[in-house]
Amino acid sequence: MKLLIATLVSSVALVGAARAADAIVYDVPAPAAPVVPENYNWTGWYVGVFGGLGAGDSEFALDDGDDFDGTVDVSARGGFGGAQIGADWQTGNWVFGAVADIAATNYGAEISSGGGIGDNSLESSLDYLGTVRARAGYAFDRTLFYAHGGWAYGQMSQTVVLDGTTVFDDDVGKSGYTVGAGVEHAFTDRLSFQTEYSYVDLGRDDVFSDGATSLREDNSFHMIKAAINFRF
Repeated sequence: MKLLIATLVSSVALVGAARAADAIVYDVPAPAAPVVPENYNWTGWYVGVFGGLGAGDSEFALDDGDDFDGTVDVSARGGFGGAQIGADWQTGNWVFGAVADIAATNYGAEISSGGGIGDNSLESSLDYLGTVRARAGYAFDRTLFYAHGGWAYGQMSQTVVLDGTTVFDDDVGKSGYTVGAGVEHAFTDRLSFQTEYSYVDLGRDDVFSDGATSLREDNSFHMIKAAINFRF
């Protein structure tokens, strides 16, 4: 009898131990989900500084009111430096925006002939250049390719010397248009670097006219610039 009771107790103990072992649940942590980086978003305002170079031909057309009409192309070049402010809006990969800038410049052209009393010269230089433009482009994450275009304006300082006498020396306001393309890359969430090409046409107007003789200037040029922008 004692042997039977001992056998039953042992069997119950073994069954309980087996069930306790089955009840153990090992808490294994689930693998962490991979971190997917978010694409850069170009939406927002920015300010920046830029510098660049311009080169082109200034065309001067002379009409003496008689039998002489002639044109001459004068190579012009110079540097630019200024500041800009703009805003972009991104939808999908497309980016649309507007930007305004202003730059001081030493861009200009000069032509002269003769010497002494018979000296003749014409000097035309661009004092400043401003633009107000729209731009549209396609973004590959942090790199944006875009086209731009809009209004360009500035002020030309022009001097005409005939036979050693200054017959015209004045500042002339200019207005025209600009178009071009560029690329911008965001190195951080706040800083971006930009390179841009622009064709600028500031129109044609009279440099000098005395009723009988007139001299007109057609001013257009190409410009390459680089900029650093702070975005917020």
